[in-house]
Amino acid sequence: MGSERQASTWAGESAAGSEVANRQLQRALAAIRRHLLPFLFVLYVVAYLDRVNVSFVEPMVSRDLGMTTASYGFAAGIFFLGYVIFEIPSNLMLERVGARIWISRILFTWGLIAALMAFMVSEVQFNGLRLLLGVAEAGFYPGIIFYLSRWVPEAQRARTLSGFLLALPVAGLLGGPISAAILSLPSWNGIAPWRWLFLIEALPALALSLAVFVWLPNRPHQASWLTPAEAGAIDEALQQDLQRRRPGDRPIQTLGALWGDRRLWLLSVLYLGIATSFYGFSFWIPRFVAAAVPAAQSSPIVANLLSAIPYAVAVLGMLVVGRSADRHRDKRWHVVVPLLIAALTLLVSIVAPGPWRLVMITIATASVFSSLGPAWAIPLQFLEGRAAAAGIAFINSFGNIGGFLAPFAIGRLITQSHGSDTSSLLMLAALMVTSAVLTLVATQPSADQG
Repeated sequence: MGSERQASTWAGESAAGSEVANRQLQRALAAIRRHLLPFLFVLYVVAYLDRVNVSFVEPMVSRDLGMTTASYGFAAGIFFLGYVIFEIPSNLMLERVGARIWISRILFTWGLIAALMAFMVSEVQFNGLRLLLGVAEAGFYPGIIFYLSRWVPEAQRARTLSGFLLALPVAGLLGGPISAAILSLPSWNGIAPWRWLFLIEALPALALSLAVFVWLPNRPHQASWLTPAEAGAIDEALQQDLQRRRPGDRPIQTLGALWGDRRLWLLSVLYLGIATSFYGFSFWIPRFVAAAVPAAQSSPIVANLLSAIPYAVAVLGMLVVGRSADRHRDKRWHVVVPLLIAALTLLVSIVAPGPWRLVMITIATASVFSSLGPAWAIPLQFLEGRAAAAGIAFINSFGNIGGFLAPFAIGRLITQSHGSDTSSLLMLAALMVTSAVLTLVATQPSADQG
């Protein structure tokens, strides 16, 4: 009887301790959502605006620098060549020196180069500065994905990553009206409004580089807004994630094992399709909108304002899909279904009349962006440590080849089709279907995983 009472007492104490630890973890996650996630969100909004603001000034820059639609698409996309080449070295450096120093460096250098774009006077300078901007920004996006994997346990990652990646559609949502406001200003001392746009939108990155260096904590125990118990609860939850893995599903931690895993290569190719799709939207959506709304065809300002509509709907879609993926503990179908919806609505948009075409483009945009949070939670299920830093960077760098291909390929297809968007929309739809199929293959459990 005594031993039974003692066992019962131990069980009660264990349950009480588990309940206390869970409360500490929930408080810690709430603090991360209040303090850390909004700051990272702002950083990515600024990064994305500096990356895609060229889409809002295409008619003016092309005219002033004497560029064709195809050459402008090449210049917009060359950013990703520098980005892809330096992605993995940058993320490994972040893992070595910490996010605070390295993210601060990234912000400062890209802000400086983005500001210099206000002074370019030739197509050669445009190409060179876009290439350097990609080199400067390399490692920011995968670095934050890797950084968050050291703060948030697996059960909350899709929601958390979706919250961070909301910066993509929010940047598009804000970018149109902000760019329209700047571009509506008259020239000052002979300086065209598009030059002011590059200069003004570069300043936040320079200011935030100092904020990152002063404030950003590398790990939970360094955060002043977490108690020691809350930081410990996060570390314990991350360790439990590792311990719960089945023997055949142990995380990859070394670079040697990383390159031999088929999931890395499948995820890289499927992200190539997703990235090509959403960059296709990001760089050309003002044109797609103008094709749907006659009033926007004669006014870049109207087109930029209307292009905010698809991004506004994408914000809602990302929140809903990210929460659903965590609640159902399913990343796979929360990638596949949005991609198939996006492909279908793009196909319908080709034949849809007027405003209905805008509706279809809006649903497609929202669906593609909604797949991003669950998609980035998938590699974090089997990567850890330096393998996670390198693997996330590789997937992103391989996928961002699509950032180069999308603007250039769509520009070329539009030129060859004498201004028609049909071929480019068909290409994007095909890429989404391919990525959906690859998601199913990459997440198929192997025999040794049961």
